[in-house]
Amino acid sequence: MTSVKSTKTATSGSSHKSVPQGRENLNIGIVLPTGQRHPIGWLATRALGAEIEWRNGPLDIQWFVEKPTQALWSGDLSLQINELPENISELKDDLDVILGYGLASNEIGFEVDPAEADLTLSDAANLLTRYLLPNLTQASHPAPSLRNSILVDVNGDPPGAVVNEIARHSLSRQIPISLVGAEADQNRFTEKLKRHNQSATNVGTDLNPDEFGALIQHAAVVVTGDPDLQHMTQVLHGRSVFIGQEPEEQKLQRDLWSATSGTSLPLKDQTIEAKIQRLAEIVEQTALLRLGRSISDRSGDQERERIKQLTALHEEQALDWNHQRRKAKETIDSLRQEILSIESKLELAENEADHRRRALQIQHDRLNQLEMQAAEHDQGPARLHRSVDWQSVLAQIERDTLKILYWLRRQFGKG
Repeated sequence: MTSVKSTKTATSGSSHKSVPQGRENLNIGIVLPTGQRHPIGWLATRALGAEIEWRNGPLDIQWFVEKPTQALWSGDLSLQINELPENISELKDDLDVILGYGLASNEIGFEVDPAEADLTLSDAANLLTRYLLPNLTQASHPAPSLRNSILVDVNGDPPGAVVNEIARHSLSRQIPISLVGAEADQNRFTEKLKRHNQSATNVGTDLNPDEFGALIQHAAVVVTGDPDLQHMTQVLHGRSVFIGQEPEEQKLQRDLWSATSGTSLPLKDQTIEAKIQRLAEIVEQTALLRLGRSISDRSGDQERERIKQLTALHEEQALDWNHQRRKAKETIDSLRQEILSIESKLELAENEADHRRRALQIQHDRLNQLEMQAAEHDQGPARLHRSVDWQSVLAQIERDTLKILYWLRRQFGKG
């Protein structure tokens, strides 16, 4: 797991002991967004939570998601995730502050919307450079053999110009192509690549947030039409190509070469520190207004306890499933590496066979030359058989000439 994962901060006896009936740790709830195609906002919010924990600690973070959600990554096993109740005020006895985008409309007295500090979800993505470091994400990569590949985010039917340029660039730079997106869209892209005798690898449609973050971090270049993914890539390393509505081949070619030339730089936002600090102050002020109650005053909700027990059971099952899925991906990647090794050995064998054929031909020609030299030494230079016996021809001409002369003499003698 990456360092974005929230950790329990050790208690400290210096912070709020002067407050009567106070406590050492703040209880913060954070709502994770699930409305995007990829877990970009999810990762950004996790990074935001880690940043708030560092600035306002010691505190305990509880993570929430809204229901229902179709996001595959809502089962993120690096966090203990709870379902956000329809009536958020039910959490008033459990949380000092609840933080999340879009919560400003809920006037419950302890909600904080990062937008209040002018911090958008796109701004929060700038924090990913601190938590998705290359050395921390290597172990989470879903397909290590596809590091430094051209990662194409396929969404819909890809334009022919995009496929042509990606295939050309992959062939010229000897870079493999990997795909993310819906499986049907990936199949269409792969079919178009076959026209160029190129192939692509599906790295999976069930990536968890850590795997997705590692995939983006270690890509040679990310080709996408998703503005959120484009921004995330620009923040991490800058090696991205954005696909517009009507892409031009020449522009795509320039962008691809520029992205893989090693000159790309990550995007930096100089205003992010001030925005984060402002948000941390709002969270702290909101929490201090509610620190008058004691932690022992919480009511024990039996129904919630039952739900937590069921959640623990489901998490255990999910952990087992995730372990099996991880092993399957490792097996697939191992087989992929074996195939690449076999193809390399096959190419070497073919080259060796060609070399041996050329050597045999040289030996055969040399043997023929030695046989000719031996024949010349034993019998003299070999003469070519004439196809016409010129001596016989000359004799015949002489005979015919004499006959003509005799005939002419007889004719003149008669005269």
